Amino acid sequence: MLDGLIRTIDAATAGSEEKRVRYASTVASLKNNLKRAQGELDGLRRSDAVRVRRADEDAMLAWLARQPGSKPAQAGIRALQAQLDAQDATRARDFLLPFLRPGLLGAAVQLQRLALERTKPDAQRESGYQQRDEALIEGGLRQLQKRFDPEVEKATLRYALKRYFALPAAQRVPEFDAVFGRNMTEAAQRLDALYAGTRQGDESVRLGAMRQDAAQLAASDDSLLRAAATLQPALLRLEDAAKQRAGELLRLRPAYMRALIAYRKTQGRAVYPDANSTLRVSYGKVSPLSPRDGIDYRPLTTVAGILEKHTGKAPFDAPAPLREAIAKGDFGTTMDPELKTQTVDFMTNLDTTGGNSGSPVLDAQGRLIGLNFDSNWEAVSASWMYDPRYKRAIHVDMRYLRWILAKVYPAPRLLHEMQLPAE
Repeated sequence: MLDGLIRTIDAATAGSEEKRVRYASTVASLKNNLKRAQGELDGLRRSDAVRVRRADEDAMLAWLARQPGSKPAQAGIRALQAQLDAQDATRARDFLLPFLRPGLLGAAVQLQRLALERTKPDAQRESGYQQRDEALIEGGLRQLQKRFDPEVEKATLRYALKRYFALPAAQRVPEFDAVFGRNMTEAAQRLDALYAGTRQGDESVRLGAMRQDAAQLAASDDSLLRAAATLQPALLRLEDAAKQRAGELLRLRPAYMRALIAYRKTQGRAVYPDANSTLRVSYGKVSPLSPRDGIDYRPLTTVAGILEKHTGKAPFDAPAPLREAIAKGDFGTTMDPELKTQTVDFMTNLDTTGGNSGSPVLDAQGRLIGLNFDSNWEAVSASWMYDPRYKRAIHVDMRYLRWILAKVYPAPRLLHEMQLPAE
């Protein structure tokens, strides 16, 4: 899906620098998501994660079945599995839905939803549509002017609709069929009519619609606003179903976790802590990595690598003051005593995941030595299963940050405030 959208946008913007600029951030985001998905799949295959996790779960469930009084727990886990199976059955459709209402159509959907939410007391409105959110909504409607093109948008919709029409009949959504038709021939004609009959491409018209109430929008003759009004019941229905399923998963998951915790105790092991927005402390070592035959990563990088990679173009566009400071070689007290140069990043086998960026890295004496900010390419699947052979976390060395504040972009007051030497 992601790869196809990237190719669709590339084809639709070919020959137009203006269109390429408008969709540059969209393409960058799609490529980032695609790269992450590919990395996760590669990592899961490399670690044989499906077999390993399935064998572990089967062993736990077999143990649970032998425990007295475990029938309620088993029933809860079966109900949990049923919810997951139901979620998996509509996974392709649910992943596709956001791509069926891109830019301008998405703005029309948002306007219709805002009008609906405004009929409720503010505290009862859906998150994202309260009074405090309206400034952000308005800003997004203004920004849309710089990042959409009707022909490119229609091309992406045609691509998404082709996949939608390939879904099993049971997963089709009547309201979507009412707007887009039942096949690609109808869809192509209707898309042309939708974008020919709308004035939402005009920023002032969009902002004016934002100030209309539900009755006014319902009476609109604008083709996209009318399409959005037709789609809205389906979107609300699907949103409610997703919320209900999420609630059921929250209700049922404790039965699974209690069984898993008890099973781990019989193995003399603890349940691995989840990344659930609570404080976690993990431990590890500065570690090299050999992810494939003949490939070895050292655990430290230095400023020499910055100059080696510098091309003058993003993302390898090192600022002139930084390059000049590296050339001088004046590293002072932040220089690594063994390497005789300035370190930049270091790598550990700490288990980190998305959202951990900025976390402090402490040494054995509790001293701040780094800040976590990334993982190696081979480790993006660690959110699903930690494999010590491949998982590494990447941290910026605090000595490098101190050197930046002392020698590259001098900030003596900050250093003084942190009680750090300025040399």
